[in-house]
Amino acid sequence: MDELKTVKSSNLESDLAIAESYLLDNGIECVINKEYLSISTSRGGSARLQVMSGDYQRAIELLIEGGFVERASLD
Repeated sequence: MDELKTVKSSNLESDLAIAESYLLDNGIECVINKEYLSISTSRGGSARLQVMSGDYQRAIELLIEGGFVERASLD
């Protein structure tokens, strides 16, 4: 069963809006999860751009290609 996986996070939801649009334009369904956490996450940020696990690798490659994330930040 597919589950949601985070591909990018930010303290500001607006930082994720363009990346969300970019993924949608490239055929990747995604959502911005706006739940604000009371604890820090390993990637930081409270709003999360999430995709289905089956689309995770393609979404990451698209975000790198589009300049939304750096490959080095994923290691």
